[in-house]
Amino acid sequence: MRFKKRNRWRTSKEEVKYRAWRKIVMELNFRKKGLSKYYVCEKCSKKRKTTRIMHAHHIYSWKKFPTKRYDKTNGIVMCKKCHKSFHKKYKFKALSDPECLFEYLKK
Repeated sequence: MRFKKRNRWRTSKEEVKYRAWRKIVMELNFRKKGLSKYYVCEKCSKKRKTTRIMHAHHIYSWKKFPTKRYDKTNGIVMCKKCHKSFHKKYKFKALSDPECLFEYLKK
């Protein structure tokens, strides 16, 4: 695989770690919601059988909290629409303040 400048990972080892983290977050979503065949968005409760429109989002920022990058408890699942609207609403404030995410999920 070629690595582009915009990629978060610089080596294939980091990419493998990220993919493993994403898979674990998705599996935890499966179990947490009690539905064995659906992934569920934490914000709007949209249910999907595939991960195509589901994103694994870091609670604590990738850049600001490097020690928590691959922690399985540092992720939630959101649909593409909710994930995009979260970043549109909070912009760069969300990178340094994880409370923004919890505020967004409550509304």
